[in-house]
Amino acid sequence: MDSKERVIRTLNRQRPDRVPMTDSFWEDTLTRWYDEGLPQEAVSNDVFGEAVGSIPGYFGFDFDYISLDASPRLEQKLLSDDGEYVIYQDRFGYTVKKSKGKSRTMDFRDHVTRDKDAWEQIKERFVLDLDGTARVDQASYFMHMDPYPTWAEARTIFDGIQQQGRYVLANAYGPWEATWRHRGFTELLMDLVTDPDFVIDMASTYMDLLIAVLQRCLEEGIKPDGVFMIEDLAYTMGMLMSPRSWRQIFKPLVHQLGQFLSANDIDFWMHCCGNAEAIFEDLIDCGLQVIQPLEAKSGLDVRELRKTYGDRLTFWGNIDVINMAKGTDEEIDEEIRTKITPFVASGGGYIYHSDHSVPPEVSYERYQLVLDLVRKYGA
Repeated sequence: MDSKERVIRTLNRQRPDRVPMTDSFWEDTLTRWYDEGLPQEAVSNDVFGEAVGSIPGYFGFDFDYISLDASPRLEQKLLSDDGEYVIYQDRFGYTVKKSKGKSRTMDFRDHVTRDKDAWEQIKERFVLDLDGTARVDQASYFMHMDPYPTWAEARTIFDGIQQQGRYVLANAYGPWEATWRHRGFTELLMDLVTDPDFVIDMASTYMDLLIAVLQRCLEEGIKPDGVFMIEDLAYTMGMLMSPRSWRQIFKPLVHQLGQFLSANDIDFWMHCCGNAEAIFEDLIDCGLQVIQPLEAKSGLDVRELRKTYGDRLTFWGNIDVINMAKGTDEEIDEEIRTKITPFVASGGGYIYHSDHSVPPEVSYERYQLVLDLVRKYGA
């Protein structure tokens, strides 16, 4: 099978020849791996804007990515670079300090939507400019400093990606993630309690633009196989907000996206850090088909999740990077074998990924063992 067929069969619970595979890596993981044998040419950026083993064929990965830009397109510029940190202003409306060459927690320093008056000025920018540059690119939207291509150039880029025979995911923020980027994380959490209508206005305005971008992509002949919604709604102990608040404010918007994707025969994928199992049933109701990364340290385990949701959700991830870094070879073998083989036996429903991204504590030799085991038990 080629990669695309392998992924589609997995989503449809039709037995593939092997478990599909892909992964994400910290930037400094690859810096370490260069010294341990990883070829320098095997690098680009992943969906999170971090360096990744990028020639998917090098690792035998089955996915390619494009990124959608549903931002208000504020000025994007580098403010400082001292060799250790960069500070930049993002088109989504935030200013952030980031370690250079390392994947670490970022210091968000400013957000443009300081109040409702500021929002009214920014809101008018969440409209698709029909004569503007493309809202899609192969490069990640994260820290996208270069100009976007024209729509014609974007179509050429997309056609080249499709020719590789891999499954193509188009990634974009979800309504929560997009809104706190310009409003502020703490501020938006407070808004959920004090002014939910304000949150609905901001989040629905974003979702309308995202769907307009997707519609324009389809009109330009750029049809991804799936849309990958980046939406971190949880932490290790549970949801960032109450499930009730999420259902009241965000579920209708996620359902709106799910309906659009279903109507256009595009699969619905989602990234959510932490443990958001409290709304898994709601996400399924919205049309979600695949959930990732299923962080093991948050108490998620595909061996148990499969019993409840295995006929309705495809699981992508959950291979514990802590075990990957610190466990014995036997412990890693046990985890991969027991998590993957039930899906193989039942004919699909699982895609390999670490339970977020591979840190630099994992050696290149150890990671090669992980992939060998996935191939062994995933066949």
